[in-house]
Amino acid sequence: MTSHANDPFARFLARPARYEQDEATPDVRTAIAEAICERAGNQGCRTATDLLAVLERAGLTAAGMSRLTALSDLPAGDLDSATMAAQLGSDALELVQQALDGHLAVSNFENFSSRLANIFAYARDVTGGALADYIPELAKQDPSAFGLAVCTIDGQQAAFGEADTAFCQQSAIKPLIYALAMGLNGENQVHRHVGREPSGRRFNELALDPDNRPHNPMINSGAIMCSAMIRPGLPIADRASLLQRFVGSAAGGSRVGIDQAVYESERGTAKRNLALVKLMDEHDAFPEGVDPAAALDLYFRACAMTMDCRQMAVVAATLANGGVCPTTGHRVIDSRIVRNTLSLMLSCGMYDYSGEYAFTVGLPAKSGVSGGLMIVVPGLGGFGLWSPPLDRQGNPVRGIEVSRLLVESFPFHLFAGVTGS
Repeated sequence: MTSHANDPFARFLARPARYEQDEATPDVRTAIAEAICERAGNQGCRTATDLLAVLERAGLTAAGMSRLTALSDLPAGDLDSATMAAQLGSDALELVQQALDGHLAVSNFENFSSRLANIFAYARDVTGGALADYIPELAKQDPSAFGLAVCTIDGQQAAFGEADTAFCQQSAIKPLIYALAMGLNGENQVHRHVGREPSGRRFNELALDPDNRPHNPMINSGAIMCSAMIRPGLPIADRASLLQRFVGSAAGGSRVGIDQAVYESERGTAKRNLALVKLMDEHDAFPEGVDPAAALDLYFRACAMTMDCRQMAVVAATLANGGVCPTTGHRVIDSRIVRNTLSLMLSCGMYDYSGEYAFTVGLPAKSGVSGGLMIVVPGLGGFGLWSPPLDRQGNPVRGIEVSRLLVESFPFHLFAGVTGS
C-alpha cells in the first residue's frame, strides 16, 4: 500500500465530557435544532429515518451510542426542530450538527471504512505465528479467528471479521489496571512501587529495577503490583468487580465478563508469576499491609476479563479522547492518568518489541498473548484487534501487519506531521 499524506486527518483536541460543559438553554437548543433541520433538508434528508441513515453513513448509530439513543424516539414524519429541541439534549444535538457539517474526527467515514476493509483483507492472508500454549486454555483458540474494529473520538464505528467474538484480554488489560491504580492511589504512590522504564527483558522475567521495583506496569510484575493497589482492603471478588465496572465504563458502559476456564487455567500454571510475587515480596516491594497472594489472584482475574474487538476499540478511543468515552460522553479516566498510560503504552506496551514498534508504527499500543491488540491514535480514535497466532515476542502476527499498513495508509504515526508523511 502507498502512503496518502494528504488525507484529511489532523491532530484533534479531546472532546469534552457531557457533564464538563453546561447544558444549552432551550433557546440555544432550538437554534441548533433549526440549523440541523436546514442542513438535513439541503442534503435531501427529510425524516428521522433519513437522518439516522445519514448518521450511519458517517459511522454513528443510535444503537451503538447512548449519546444518540433519543434519536430513535423521534416521531415518524418530517423532521421538526421544536420536537427535536425538546427531546434531544445539547450533547446529542451538537454531535448531529457536527456530522451534518462534516466536522467529525473522520469526515469521509465511508471511504475510511473501505480502506480499513482492504487492510483487513490483506492482513487476513498473512500466515505464521503460533498459539500461546503455556496457558492451556489459550492453546484451544481458533488460529484462523480474526477481528478488527475502530472507534473515533466522536463515536464513529466500523467492524470487520469476528469483531463481536469475546476473548480474554490477557496483557491488553494492563493499561487499565495501571489507570485504575493511579486513580485510586495517585501517581506518586503508584510509582513508589512501580518504575516507568522499559525493562529490555521478557515480560515475565525474574528481574526488578535498581530500586527493587518492577520496571513498568506493562509487564507481569508491574501489573501484579498495580493490582495490589486496587482497594486491597476489600474482598477479592469486590476488587475484581470494581475493575470490571471500570473497564466496562471505558468500553461504553458495556458488560465485561471473566472467562472462568482461562482464569483457572492460568492460576493452575502460575509458577513464573508465583516466583515474581516471591521475588517482589522478598525485596519488600509491595505496599505495607498488602496481601501478595490476593494481588496475584486479582491479576489472574483481570487477564481473564473478556471483551470483543468493538469494546476494545471503544476503550482505545476513550484513551485517545483524553479519558472521555466517545459513545457515552462520560469522563472515565482523568486526563493526566491518560497521558501517563499512553506514554507507557508507547514505550513498553509491545513486550520486547516495544522499541521497534514505536520506531516503525509510532503509536501507543498494548498486546496480549490471547491475540488481542489495542492501538490508540491520540486525538483521533482507537482500534481493537484479535488474532491468536503470535510471533516470537508474543504479539499477534496479523496485528503487527495491520499496524504497519495503518501507518503506511494514513498519517497516524505520532511524528507524521513533522515529516509530512
